[in-house]
Amino acid sequence: MTARPWTPPAVALDTEVEALAAEWVAPYNQREHLMRARDWLVHLNPEATVEMRVAAMTHDIERMFPGGPALRHATAQWDDPFYLFPHSLRSAEAVGVWLGSLGPVSASVGVGEIRRLIALHEVGGLNGADDIQAADSLSYLETLAGLTREWVLTGMCSRAKGAEKLVYSVDRIRVPAARRPAEELLEWALDQLPTDAEAAAAQEETR
Repeated sequence: MTARPWTPPAVALDTEVEALAAEWVAPYNQREHLMRARDWLVHLNPEATVEMRVAAMTHDIERMFPGGPALRHATAQWDDPFYLFPHSLRSAEAVGVWLGSLGPVSASVGVGEIRRLIALHEVGGLNGADDIQAADSLSYLETLAGLTREWVLTGMCSRAKGAEKLVYSVDRIRVPAARRPAEELLEWALDQLPTDAEAAAAQEETR
């Protein structure tokens, strides 16, 4: 099995708002993905603003709350705007409300800019949004390859569909510095996926 490639070390939480954000996202079951997105962001762009760092570490937080958009893994188009945009905008709204609850602390950051970056985290864009998207992709490959494997093992999607999701995570990257680590992580992540026979056997055991 392919060895996992090098990944950057964790980056210290430099500001009060980042420390508070880390506490806020702690109950989320994909917290590691959010925190590693921030680490990858700083690796790609050591000059990343606090707004970029907070956006990276909260970008998927709407999934921590019920009532969000649903994704049909077996048939989804991974770039489906009718899922990605509601997901991104709902996260941006949740983060905006949370920041507003912090009182004076929120005055230390550009709340509107954080919301903009979160709203663009799936598609990228100007002034740091491409960096957020690339960091999200790298963190997905690093931390959620196992989740993609579970989708296949439990029959939520086929192996081909899971592989398509991993490849899409690389294909959407527009930051040149992210391409090589993404391709290395992709090889490793694809190797984590079960074969069709393994998935069929796992599903048979649960019947």
